[in-house]
Parts: sequence; C-alpha cells; structure tokens
Amino acid sequence: MKIFISYNSSDKVCFSLIKDTLEKLGHEVIPGNSRFKAGDNIFNKIIDEILGCDLILILINQKTLSSKMDLMEIEAILLNDIAGEKGKIVLIKTGECSIPGYLMNYRLVDFYDRPEAGMEELVSLLSVTKNEKQKSEPKKKVEETGRDKNAIERLKQELKSGNLTLICGAGVSVGADIPSWNELLFELLQRMIAKIADENLSVKPLQHTDYNPLLSYSSLIVGRYLKTNLGKDFLTELRNALYKKDPRSCDLIEAIVELSRPQRDGAPLNSIITFNFDDLIEVNLGKHNIKYKVIDNEEVRHKSNELPIYHVHGYLPRTGKIAPTKNIVFSEDTYHTQFIEPFSWSNLIQLNKLSQNTCLLIGLSMTDPNLRRLLDVASRKNPSHELNHFIIKKIPEVKDGSAQIHELIKFLEEQDAKELGLNVIWVKDFDEIGSFLRKLL
Repeated sequence: MKIFISYNSSDKVCFSLIKDTLEKLGHEVIPGNSRFKAGDNIFNKIIDEILGCDLILILINQKTLSSKMDLMEIEAILLNDIAGEKGKIVLIKTGECSIPGYLMNYRLVDFYDRPEAGMEELVSLLSVTKNEKQKSEPKKKVEETGRDKNAIERLKQELKSGNLTLICGAGVSVGADIPSWNELLFELLQRMIAKIADENLSVKPLQHTDYNPLLSYSSLIVGRYLKTNLGKDFLTELRNALYKKDPRSCDLIEAIVELSRPQRDGAPLNSIITFNFDDLIEVNLGKHNIKYKVIDNEEVRHKSNELPIYHVHGYLPRTGKIAPTKNIVFSEDTYHTQFIEPFSWSNLIQLNKLSQNTCLLIGLSMTDPNLRRLLDVASRKNPSHELNHFIIKKIPEVKDGSAQIHELIKFLEEQDAKELGLNVIWVKDFDEIGSFLRKLL
C-alpha cells in the first residue's frame, strides 16, 4: 500500500517508528511535513503528494494543532477526502491534546496512552485493507454522537467547575414568540408609517410588499432610519413590538433555567451573555427563585450568589419606566460606537469571558462582525490555540444538492468556526438544543 503520513516536526520519533514498521511490512511511505517555497500553491502541492495514496495517516498532538502550516496541510487532506474517495484517513494521536470536533468523525488510533497497542491496531487495520472484500473497514467513521459525547463531557466538567458561560443570540427567544429581527423591523416600520399617517392624512398605511426595498438594506441602516423617525417614541414602540405576542417561555429557555440552577455538587453557571433585549430568561429564572443580576452598563455589579446576565446590546424589560438615557444597540450609529471602542464595558466583558471561561454559543448566526472580532482576538491570545469554546449550529440544508455539496458546506462552516476558536455541535433541528443542554446536568 502507498501511505502518506502527515506529521509535525515534534513527532519525528513517532513518525520514524511508524515509517520503519510499515516499510518492513512492504508498504510505501510518503512523508508529509513538506518544506514549501515562497509562491508555492500549498493546496495543490499537498494534493499532488497524496494523489494515488491508499491511506493517509495524520499524526496529531498539541503542536500540530498550534501550527498554521500543519493545519493547512490537514485542511487540504480533508477537502480532498470530501471531493474524492472517502474513508482513507486515520488519525494517530501522539500527544496530549483535545481532538477538534471537525476531526472527530475520523478513525482514531491512540499512540499516546498505549503506543504498543496503537501500533498493533494500525498494523491490523492495514492488513484488513489488503482484502478488497473488507476494504470498507478503514472507511468506518466514529458516529456523529461520538463527538457530541466528547463535547458533553467537556461542557459538564466546565459547568461543574464554575467556568461555563452561555452566549445567547436571537434564536434563544424566537421559540417563545419574540419576533425575529426582520419581523421586528417590519413591525416598527408599520408603526412608523402609522405615526406619519396620523400626522399627515395624505399618507396611507403600506402593505408588506411595500417594505421589501427597505428590508433589503442592512438591518443596522434600517434601524437607524427607524430610530430617527420614531424619535422619542422609539424605545416605547420597540418594547411594544418586542412583546406584541405576549411571549413567555419555550423549551430552550426552560433548559437554560435548569442549567442556571445552583448545583449540589459543583459550582453554578458562571454567567450569561445575551445580545437580546428581552427579559424572558430573567422572568423565568425569577419563577424558579434563582437569583440573578441584570447588567446592562458598567456601573452595575452583582453579588457572589447572583447569576450575572450581561445584556451587551441593552435591556428592555416588559414592564417599568423606560429611562430616556437607556442605551440599546439597535442602529448603525450605536453599533459603530460599540465596535470602535475596544475598552467599552460590553467588549471587555465578552473578551474576559472568552479568555477565562469556556463559552457555549446558542442561537447565533455568527454574522455579527464585532463578535467575530472578539472571538478572533481571544483565539489569537490563546497560546495553545486549543478550541476552547462551542457553538450549536443547525445542520445546513441544501435543496437539490448532493451529499458531497452538503458535506462541503459543513466542512467550510467547521473551518470558519475553527478560525474563531469554536467547536461545532451539530443539531438537525433547533428544537433539539434544549435536550442537549439538559445532558450537561
């Protein structure tokens, strides 16, 4: 067999051991760890090297996962795996490290904890591939649930030690009938037109299709337009639109409440960061007598027995007087203010939690450039380059697409998440997220 071995220079001893053993068994070994020249098309060069190989071994340790060049080589191998014959990849764990989620579907042979047994397993695996009838064996991947179990165990441990932070986006409240962002904009546009119509009888209320040109713009631009034209009524109208359907709770919010309950044999949830304005999490925590503290500006402090809930885009509870100075990040101007001020309280809170805790991101589309910037900064400052955080994402739906296209899209999303220091936890439907959170208890 022709076998390509990808390895970091720190794995020279292990590489030599595997290479010598395989060559004695009659296999041809193609070493990776190529020295690229300036101007080389790295992807094409790697593809040329693995072309025609019957099997690819990827030696993994923490230095591998911290090397951009090694990761580039691995990404090229994985893309080729998606595009061509599948199941040709076997991971060899050679040192202490957490295997990233996007690699956990591949077969893993452990040379770190049990090198002798690992070599026996590898040799046995290679002997199976010689038999064409049994050639499907090395293609067998760990089931998708395998990576979920790994994520669950890691998150359970972080929760128990008091190091887990939830970062919540709009998807958390939508199930409770809080309007989606576009629905909220549409409702406010209707209210704005109604206000203009009251003041000018020549203006008639518009139909939904009349708003499409406005809704096609950036939501932040539309937000600025609405804020300007609604004037002093903006926050009141925003609150009315937010709670129009009388939202109360949903399974996901109930699961977050259960996760927030103080543990008998461990520390409580460290904190919640939310980009939502609504008070649904707070109201439901109160129903269960769980102490919390809403923090929406730098002057607010919480007690040690209170769960801090950071509303980094502002907080607009269902009831109570709205202070004229209340700051809501809704429009282009307020968003830019937050973006350009690296030492704003909200940016500092997010960076602190991303740097010190393990974060689980829920209900986020990952299109917010400020959040992406903060994740990138935290990832760059992490010396180990380990993927410390997790994001729950829905498996992408590809209409009339092949399984190959579907897997390619998943791979690209995994790589985007990896660059931001995130492991991806895939769910088939958003309704599954509540059940996943309960597994952490």
